[in-house]
Formats: sequence, structure tokens, C-alpha cells
Amino acid sequence: MNEDPGTHPLSADWSVVGKYPGRTMGYEVLRGSLPSDRAERYYWAAATGTPDDLEPAGGLPWRVFLSGVPGESGPVCALVETTWDGSADGTGAPSYTWRLLVVDWSPATAARLTWTALDRAAPRAQPDPAETALGIGAGRTTAAELARTVDRLGFDWAAGVAALLLEGRQVAIVAAPGAGLPDTDERVLILDAVCSLLPYGCRAWLSAATWTGQSEHRLMLVFAAAARTGQAEARLGAGSPPPDPGTGVGREYLNELLRLRAGRESTAELVGHLLGATEPVSSRDPRSALRTLREVDLLDTVLTEIRQDGGELGDVQRVLDTYGPNGLTEGQLGLLLPFVARHAPVEVLLRYWSPLTPRLLADDVLTKGASPATFTRATQYLRVLRGVEAYRPGAFDELFTAMATEPAQEPGWVAQLIYRTEHELGHTSEAADLVLIGSREVRDAWLRTLLKDRSHDLAPLRRIVRSAVRDTGNCPAGWLRFAAVLTGDLRAGQVTASDVTEFTDAGEDAWRIALDAAGRNGTPAVIGLMWSCLREVALRTAPQQLLTELNRVAAPGGPGLEPEAAADADLLCAMAGAILRGQGPTTPTMPRLRGLTDPGAARPYASALIGRIDADPEVKRLAVEALLGDRPDPASWSVLSQLMRQRPSTEEVVCDGLERRLAADAGPWIDALPEELVSAFGRRQRLSWLRPVWQLRKAVLAGEDLVELGRVVVEACPDRSVPPALLAELIPVLYTRGPRAVYEFGYELDRRAPGLGMALYRALGQSEWARDVRAQLRQFSYVETERHYQILTLLGVPRRGAPPQQPPAQPPYQDPGPRQAQQEEKRGRFRDRFTRGKP
Repeated sequence: MNEDPGTHPLSADWSVVGKYPGRTMGYEVLRGSLPSDRAERYYWAAATGTPDDLEPAGGLPWRVFLSGVPGESGPVCALVETTWDGSADGTGAPSYTWRLLVVDWSPATAARLTWTALDRAAPRAQPDPAETALGIGAGRTTAAELARTVDRLGFDWAAGVAALLLEGRQVAIVAAPGAGLPDTDERVLILDAVCSLLPYGCRAWLSAATWTGQSEHRLMLVFAAAARTGQAEARLGAGSPPPDPGTGVGREYLNELLRLRAGRESTAELVGHLLGATEPVSSRDPRSALRTLREVDLLDTVLTEIRQDGGELGDVQRVLDTYGPNGLTEGQLGLLLPFVARHAPVEVLLRYWSPLTPRLLADDVLTKGASPATFTRATQYLRVLRGVEAYRPGAFDELFTAMATEPAQEPGWVAQLIYRTEHELGHTSEAADLVLIGSREVRDAWLRTLLKDRSHDLAPLRRIVRSAVRDTGNCPAGWLRFAAVLTGDLRAGQVTASDVTEFTDAGEDAWRIALDAAGRNGTPAVIGLMWSCLREVALRTAPQQLLTELNRVAAPGGPGLEPEAAADADLLCAMAGAILRGQGPTTPTMPRLRGLTDPGAARPYASALIGRIDADPEVKRLAVEALLGDRPDPASWSVLSQLMRQRPSTEEVVCDGLERRLAADAGPWIDALPEELVSAFGRRQRLSWLRPVWQLRKAVLAGEDLVELGRVVVEACPDRSVPPALLAELIPVLYTRGPRAVYEFGYELDRRAPGLGMALYRALGQSEWARDVRAQLRQFSYVETERHYQILTLLGVPRRGAPPQQPPAQPPYQDPGPRQAQQEEKRGRFRDRFTRGKP
């Protein structure tokens, strides 16, 4: 039952009638808040005779309940109690006292004030101060208590008495032969219980007494020794029914009571309905009581319609207006109030509010199990109670907590409710948080809900993590522990690979959410923790999106970026870039390496790379390509050198990448190569030319003389032939220094390695790229030859043959013949590969 254990404050007028001690005069109003004339009306209406010691059942106190008296303007709820304290008047006769308590009808009906409640609230001592209205606290007599009394009396017996009262009969309740009557308090409850089978509004004319004497009276329901003439007698506990009603309306009412009771699980439903019918019922219109009784079917009809997902708001409001929340069982309210919450404005729900409302709304959802429909209903109820929070503080939290902490509810449903309530309504509950943190199933489902939310609001994740850390100092094993690293509340070393996998496997966007959180909280170390997942993203899933996220989480040159995280981010970007090169121009570089300012950062950076590429040849190739980049870089050379020292197998990959770059444009690469890499590359047959060319370029840049340049060339030409790559490097040097230097250079070569100077001239003569050098040398040689002839002549040596003719300033190119032309074209192409872009 929906029973309210509280009391209702009421204001009551009062009066006391009796004799002053030792006086012989008649009884008079001694004190009270009611005028004497008004008080006397109630006393006369309650007077039924003088107590008789010969009737044990008629012992004091007597209590009479009145609804009104002639001369008063309207109905009331009044109690007149007759008592005797053993005192006597001046004649020696007992001096009795009558106490009157009157509550106006309107507040009495608002409080559903019954005779039992009034009797229990009435003070048994003289009120103080005198002559003012008295404040009383009336506890509600519940439908359950009255219904239990009806059932104890026998429903049929009590219903028969009620029907007699409705048709205007006076009824005397008498004891069964050989039996006694109950005490006064129990009689009050019996009178109240019988009248509870009539609409409460009938109390506007009903009256009752716990005992009556021999005087005439107009009271409707009394306990007496025997029925008087004109009264119907109802024997208590005799097993015999009261007399049958004598009118049609009485018989109809009795039959309707019996029919309705037969169709119900308890008498309390029927009593609750009738207690809620507070509209005054005229004694001259008993059929209005019959109509009120028949409205019990309205309650049943409305409840049935609601159970069948139907119902009309107007009918529901009629039921609630008739019974009031306190006149209905909890089960009935559990149907009616949720209906109002779903279909009526907040103001209507507040009108019928019960302290049980939040729990009843929760039960309405939870008893139907987990489904999209119940989730929608749950969120609807939450929004409704959010609207009443200003009037009923705590109701929203009570509802939410009840739904979120139900152990039997499906974890995914609970998780979604917790997340949506926080995300959309901004409300959290400590009890709900404990469920979320403590239940693995709820926690996992909550994460999936977070990941599906396209708003990517990370505030709930941050709050849950910090709540867990605050309560336990750590997080439960699993994704929550990894999330604590994302938010900066735990260190990267405190999580396991399975913790990370739980998070990244929870949703398609989990990796993106994780990187977003890491970017906001400044925790780029999570990149390494997520390596396996991010590798798949880079190579297969979303390379472009990964590039964007990594540039936020680990921006090149960003403050506090550790070398290990920089290496992981650079390598992932290189992998993603390799995938995207088919979709547009990309440059595979390692920008974060170039942004590391600490001179010692290269070593941990390289170590991190080694850990990633050891078991993956394809990733190794991508790493090398990215380190080589599109232009030489000292930081990259440092890392490449370390890679080749620690993993010799890397040297082959580096050489392959560098060879391609040298073939495309050797100039900038040769200038930037460190010696250790030159030595490594020189061990390759195809790159044997690289070291001498590198050495020659270094010597030229250092301004070395021809003697030193000759040494470099001699070392590079053990077989007395000049490699095309070296020749290509020599041609611009020789042209710049002039023909005499070329002549002397050739002489120096022959001195160091006989025949090598002539091999150089032969190579220059065959190279298309040496035209200008050849022209210089020819001119120089003709001039020198003529000078030598002159010297010989002066020395007395006759000239042999014709003197040499002066060549043209720019001799035409001579076709060397088909075979020689093919060789020259081949050498030219090879020369072009290594001189493109040179001055």
C-alpha cells in the first residue's frame, strides 16, 4: 500500500462541559475556543443518556463522532468524549466531563481524516492555553488498516451494515450471545471500517458512537446493549448477517460492493477508492454514492488500458482526483504516475506527486527489461524529473540512480544510460560511477557507447578515469587503465599490451579517440603503446587521418617530445605516406627527428626505430627511405649510421636508396655524405666510383693543388683507366683551371702511374662532355708544339716534316665512327646520370 506515515497538522476548536468541584448546579461549558451556544449544539447531538454501572459494556469513556448538528452552517468532523475521573458534585453524584473537538470539513477531507485518526489525535488532557483553537497532528488511517478490520469483521457483514446506513437506517451493533464487545479504541476502528465501505463524502451526514445510553438520539451507527425500536440490529461476530436492505438503492449498493470485492485481490483497493471520494454526498441522494462506488470500475478500466499500452489522460486524472495518491495502492500508482509522466506536462505530475514517484518510474522501466523502447522511456522520465528538480530536489538523482544501479539490468543498457545522462543532461551519480568502475561488462559497454558518439566529447572519459584513480589510487585492469595514461593520470609503464588492445578493439574510431585524448592531455607516449593498432591504420585503414592526428599529438619540434615517441610518430607517418603516394605527391621524411634539439637524442631515436623494424623488412625499407628523404640531412645520417652499426643488414637497404638518389642527382648527396657512409657505399661494386668522386670533390672544395688531386685520381684508377663518374667530376675542374694546369696534371699522373696521364687524355678525347676542355688542350698543344719546334731549331735540330697548322678556335666535332659513336653515347648517358645539376 502507498501509506504515508507522516502526520497532518490540523486546527481544531474545542470545548469542555462539566461541573466545578463541589457544586450542585447543572452541567455547563467550562472552557473552550467555541462559543458556548455552538458547543452546546454538539453536546446535545451527542447526548444518549447517563452512564449505567449495571452495563459493563457501557463503561466510560464514550465517544461520539458527529458530522454536523442542526443550526450549524456545514459539515464538520467532530468528536465528543464522555469521561469520569471519579469526582462527585455537591450531592455526591458522579461528576462527568464531556470534551468536544471540531475540525472543519475542508481541512478534514484534505487530510482524509477518519474517526480513528481524529480519536488518536485528540488530547486527553485540558488544552493549554485556553479559549484558542488547538493544533493537532492527525496521522493518516490507511486504507490497508481499515481494510484489514473489514476483513476481520467479515466483508459481507460490514457491507450489509454499510448498505443499511446508505438507505438512512440507524444501526445498532450488539454483542453476540454470551460474548463481549471490544474495548473503546477497537470500537472506533470498527465504526470507521464499516463506514469506509461508503464514499468518504458520506461522512458529511454519518455519525457514530462507541456506546449509547437510554436516551433518544439520532446517531446512525452505534454500539448498544440492544437495538431500539426503529433501529436495525447487527450482531458482532455472531456469524449472522445484518438485516437485508429495505430499499432498491440499498440492495444495489450491497450487491455492487460484493461484486467489486469478488473481482479484486484485496479489500484495500475498494476501501482506497472510497476514501478518495471526498466530495460531500447528500443523505437525500444515496444514488450518488452508488455512482461513486461504481467508479471503481473506472480505476480497473484505466489500469487495464494502461497495461495494454492504451489509456486516456483525462480518465487517469479523474482516477487520481478521486482517490488521491494516498488512496491508491503502490501497484496502482505504479501504472498511473508513469502514464502521467509520459503524457502530461510537468505541472500535472507535480499535482499528483507522491514520495514514491521516482522509484515507481524506475520500476516501470526496469520491470520491462532492456530494449530500445525502455531506454527511450528511461530518458523521457529523466527529462521529466529534470523539470521538477526545482520543486522536488533529489527526485532526478533518485530515479537515475535506481535505474543505473539495478544489478539485474543488462550491462549495455546501463552503460548507455550512464553515458547519455552525463553527456546530454550533465548529471552524474556516485553510485552509478561505482557500478561503471566496478563492473567490467558495464565498463566495456560504456566505452563502446563513448566511441560511437560522433561528438567525441572526452570529458566523461576524463571524469571516470579520475574518479577511479581517486577512489583506488589505480584503475582496474583493462582499457580504463590505458585511458588513465591518455589523460595523464598514470604513466605509460603502468599499462599492459592487453589494456591497450581492449581500448583500441572497442570501436572503429578507438585509435582516433585515443590520439585525440593524448593530444589534448599532452601524452604522446601513447603512440608507442598503440603501435600495433596504428601500424594497421597507417598501412590499411586511414593513413591520411592518421597523419593529421599524429601532427597534433606529436607535432615536429613540439615541446617535451621524447625521442622514442618522435621515432614512432615519424615511422608511422612514413608508412602512411608510402600508402598515400599513389594519391598525390608526398615526401617520406622524418620531420620530428630534425626537430629534436638534444645532441644525444639520435641514439634513443635510432633504438626505437630498431625495435620497430627488426621483424618487418618492409617497414625497415620505409624507415630508411624516410630517413634519406629528398635531401641530405646530418641528423638522418647520424641515425642511419647507428642503424647500420647495430643492424648490419640495414646497410644494403640504405645503399639501395642512396644509389637511386645519386642516379637522379648526385651533386647534393655527395657533398653531404659523411666518410663512414662513403666507405660503406664504396664496398658496393656499382658504387665503387663514389669514394674517389667524394674524395676529389672534398679536395677541390678544400682548394688542394694538382698534386693532391692527382693522388686522389691515381688511387681511384689502379688499372690505368679513368672511371666515367670520376671523369665527369674532373671535367669542370680541369676546364676551370685551364689547359696548362691540365697538361701539368696529366704529367703528374704519368709520374705517379705511368700511362695514366695518357689515359686521361684518351678519356677526354672520347667524352662528348669534354669538348671545351679538348678545345683548350688542342689550342694549348699547337702553341706548345710550335714553341718546341722553335727551340729545336735554335738548338740546331732540323725540323722534320711540315710544321703544324694552327687549329680553328673551335674545331668541329668529328664523328668517331658507328662503333665509337655508340660507345660515346653510352658514356654520355652514364656521365649525365652523375653530373646532372652540376655547375
